[in-house]
Amino acid sequence: MLGLPQTTEVKKIIPKRALYSKFELNTAEQKEFDAAIRQMTIVNEISLRTIPALQKQEQEKAVFVLAVQLKREGCAERLLQRLCRLIDQRLLLALCYEDKLQLALYFDNRILLNEFMPVAEQKVNLQGTSLNDIWENLALHVAQLTPHAGLTPASVIANAGRRAETEAQIAALTKKMFAEKQACKKLTLREAINKLKKELEDL
Repeated sequence: MLGLPQTTEVKKIIPKRALYSKFELNTAEQKEFDAAIRQMTIVNEISLRTIPALQKQEQEKAVFVLAVQLKREGCAERLLQRLCRLIDQRLLLALCYEDKLQLALYFDNRILLNEFMPVAEQKVNLQGTSLNDIWENLALHVAQLTPHAGLTPASVIANAGRRAETEAQIAALTKKMFAEKQACKKLTLREAINKLKKELEDL
């Protein structure tokens, strides 16, 4: 399903009912999961056990690939975040709908997503000499970001998040400025936009 070199393929279905029971999800939460997700299966493991050549580091955790069969294309980010927090493992989510696949990953308290595309086109190359390296490079891959010299993957991702938020603020203020009729308020909005644009240049 997902091209992952040097990993051990496994097949362990995670029953939704067991998840609901273990984490005591209420009826509304169960219905939300049921409406979006058909089945969840662990299909790959990336660990020191499966790749013995990796360097051992402190506080490192294995990475599991969780295939999530969806009932429709797309899944709410809050639901994916909730799922990752419940399972509490490093998870690369392979969101499957019909013949398309989307990757998702919970990194630094945010959900990262790439685009839905045909399964055959969704390739992942493992990069790094340790599990931590692999995990951070997977995050960059899913976020579709390029590594920057002198910056950690976490910093690159954080900067991209701040850039997206700033661009959204600029768009909202620009729309508001064009709708504003009072010259004084229009000028104030223009100054706020220019300030945000300067912040954007520094990111």
